[in-house]
Amino acid sequence: MNKDKMFSYHKWATLACLQHVRDLGEELYKTEGINSFASIQETTEHVLGVEKLWLLRMSGVANPTFEHFDVETTEQAAESFMLLHAEMELFFASLPEAQWQETLHYRNMRGDDFSTTREEMLFTFVNHASYHRGQVTSLLRQFGKEGMALDYIYYQKQNR
Repeated sequence: MNKDKMFSYHKWATLACLQHVRDLGEELYKTEGINSFASIQETTEHVLGVEKLWLLRMSGVANPTFEHFDVETTEQAAESFMLLHAEMELFFASLPEAQWQETLHYRNMRGDDFSTTREEMLFTFVNHASYHRGQVTSLLRQFGKEGMALDYIYYQKQNR
């Protein structure tokens, strides 16, 4: 898939997820349930921090530090994602195709060494966020609320 389309889908799904939670009731954002993270807020903080790690790795930082973002509300989370995604877009636009295929060496949060291309890193963090959006849906269903359909086909339908 085209990298620009993939990232555009990712941005759309991220904000659509947060908007869905906001529309259902801001109180659900901090409600605790049973999942990898106790709440949608904690899930959001994790995803945002991991995306920042990926940007740093893509920039050549081999062992970046996890950054915690202030995501007390869905609005703060959306703003943080928009700022990070704008930073990513600027960086991505600066990369010639050859640099997308360049293999970078880094250490993950567990201390394991990896060698991955930037293109593979992009796919990895988009896929990671999709996984956690599924967990948000799971939490919402635990709270008796409707999940959301954020598959690529829905993005494509809205953005033709």
